[in-house]
Amino acid sequence: MTFKLLYRYISAGILKIFLGLIVLFSVIIVSSQFMHLPSVVYFMDFFKFLKLIFFIDFSFFKYQLLFAFILAATLFGYSLKEKREIYAIYASGISTKTLLKPVFFISIFLSIIALIISLFISPYANRERANFITVSVKEYFMESIQPKNFSKIGKDIVIYAKSKKDNLIENLFIHMHKKDWTITAEKAKFIGSNLILENGFIQIPQKNNFDILFFKKYIFSIDINYIKKYSLEDYENKKLIEIIRKKGKKSLKAQAILTDRVSFFIPFLFIGVIGFLIGISNISSKEYVLSFSLLISIVYLLINFLIVKLISGGSLPFYILPVVELLYFLTIYILIKKKLVSF
Repeated sequence: MTFKLLYRYISAGILKIFLGLIVLFSVIIVSSQFMHLPSVVYFMDFFKFLKLIFFIDFSFFKYQLLFAFILAATLFGYSLKEKREIYAIYASGISTKTLLKPVFFISIFLSIIALIISLFISPYANRERANFITVSVKEYFMESIQPKNFSKIGKDIVIYAKSKKDNLIENLFIHMHKKDWTITAEKAKFIGSNLILENGFIQIPQKNNFDILFFKKYIFSIDINYIKKYSLEDYENKKLIEIIRKKGKKSLKAQAILTDRVSFFIPFLFIGVIGFLIGISNISSKEYVLSFSLLISIVYLLINFLIVKLISGGSLPFYILPVVELLYFLTIYILIKKKLVSF
């Protein structure tokens, strides 16, 4: 019974701080990312705005989990020492090994969550954020088209419409400055980020004259300067595997990205225990304790970044990454337990 109460107390204490830090990190990350977004996102409706916030937050959520967990375990361990509860626990005959059991169970749970987020949620959020922003910017410009007015779409396109009702436009005129194309259409319908034109002409300039093409239906894609694209790092796992199997130029990079995703659960098996041990260690200052935990996480990210780059370039085999990560955290765990924890 005593153990159950203690385990609940430790688990609840760590998770309470952990959730608080997740909320704090989410607010900071979302706020900082909004500074780099086009101004049109502020004119979205409320639900679209919430959707964008969700995508931004989950794009970086794996790193929030990493820092929040090690800091939460460290802060709770330090609070046990500061309130002298740790001395009462050890005086009752409970060992460090027993004390670490609830921390280890949380570590297992969060390592599974981290693996799911790393493999599926973060790449998906990055892809959807890129697509969502691009489409939203295009939609904003299209919605700004007013009947019997010339509307400038980006820097290259000028549109004039005689009449407009919802997504339906009649007697449309489009001029593209760079290509010097002129397009006219009797009717047009706005679907997604495209204009579906019906019954019109395209005037294409030549050296001494111009060609005129008639069309019954033409899909006109709005070319806006702000195009948010996602990179190979955000591809689906299936696509990365296909690239690896083809053994082309991008195969090594795809292999490095996939290995990085799969091995992201490894730190979570250790950082909770490491953070907790640092918290109850002989280090007296709270600032030093937190700095030490942050340093461990930052060094891990630097090592991870360097090895992923080397794997991408073909200098190292892919399996080196999980091996180095395991050795790094095992070494830190052993050193902290031997040098800093005197209980």
